[in-house]
Formats: sequence, C-alpha cells, structure tokens
Amino acid sequence: MNLQDELNIPLDDFEYDELESFLLMLESPEALLNMSEFDGFITALVSGPDAVPPGEWLPLVWGGDAGAAGLESPEDVERIGRLMIRHLNTTALTLAEDPEAFEPWFMENEVDGRVFLVVDDWCIGYMRAVMLRQAQWEKNGTDVVELLSPIPLFTSDEGWALLDQLADRHVEYLQNQVAAAALDAHAYWRGRRQDFQVPEGARVH
Repeated sequence: MNLQDELNIPLDDFEYDELESFLLMLESPEALLNMSEFDGFITALVSGPDAVPPGEWLPLVWGGDAGAAGLESPEDVERIGRLMIRHLNTTALTLAEDPEAFEPWFMENEVDGRVFLVVDDWCIGYMRAVMLRQAQWEKNGTDVVELLSPIPLFTSDEGWALLDQLADRHVEYLQNQVAAAALDAHAYWRGRRQDFQVPEGARVH
C-alpha cells in the first residue's frame, strides 16, 4: 500500500484512542486539549475558504514544536501526523460525499445519572481553525456569521454568560444546531472555492 492510500483509511478504534491519548498528554496551554477539540479544528480546516497546509496547522495542535509535544523521534512525529491527516481526509470526504453521516466528536458529562451533551471543546477547536483565516471567513460579512451561529456562543466568556441565562431546553436546542451550522458552512464555502477537492481514494468513517 502506498502512502497516499494509507492516508485515506479511516482511523480504527485503537487509533482513535492513540490519538486521544496523545492529545491528553500535551502540556502546552496553547495545544488542543482532546479529540473533541481536534475534531472541531479539523472540521473547520476542511470546510473553510482556503486550504491550510499541515505545516501551518500541525504545530497549533500540539502548541509548539514537535519536541515540546513529547514526541521523542521523527518516527513518533510521522506516526501522529499520519493519524491526524487520515482523520482530516476522512472528515473531508464525509462532509463532501455523505454529510448525513457527519457526526461531530462531542463529549458527554453525566450528572446524577443524567447525560448532558458537551459541545464547548468541539466549538473551541472549530473557531481556532477559523481564526487561521479569519479575514477570508469574514470577507462576505454577515452571511458566514449567521451560518456559524451558534458555534461561537460555546467558545467565550460572553457566550457562556448568555447561555447561563437560558433554560436547559434552549441550551440543548442550540447545542443540537452546532452540527447543522458546520454542515451549512462547509456547503457555503464548497460552492465558492475553486480548489475544493475531496482527497482521492479517501473513505467515509
């Protein structure tokens, strides 16, 4: 199997766990914290107005250079980098070819036997990727701002303060709109980018 074919294979459960474990051990305050934040980050990367090369976004994942991330050898860097690229390629294909199968990597929190959806980390990761090309995302004014709503609500002190004033059912409604907002943003930019390409040979989750 050549490298390109390998980079288009969806991660299996073991590889998801490996990538999650890597993210959880990162110590930099600038790093992505977990798989949910990384998934949101990747989703925005493959959905936006411009392609962002791995050399630009990979250091943002681990909050600095590879050495600071605890990767002890070039082989470790290559291994983790390939897992991330594979998840990116799979996400790109899912959004482009089978959007109904798109399932953001949201977290859950159980309190007194009740399970609550947690979208904050995912939304933070998404908006961090948006900030890489903020001017391009915002160049069409309110169109994209409206499309992204309510994702930014779950990423800032101001947004959380507003959410605290809402009834639980209203917060849950907004949480359930996050995936739809991501799909709308992807469709919006896909229709406007001339270089929007699905990774050849990539497979859906």
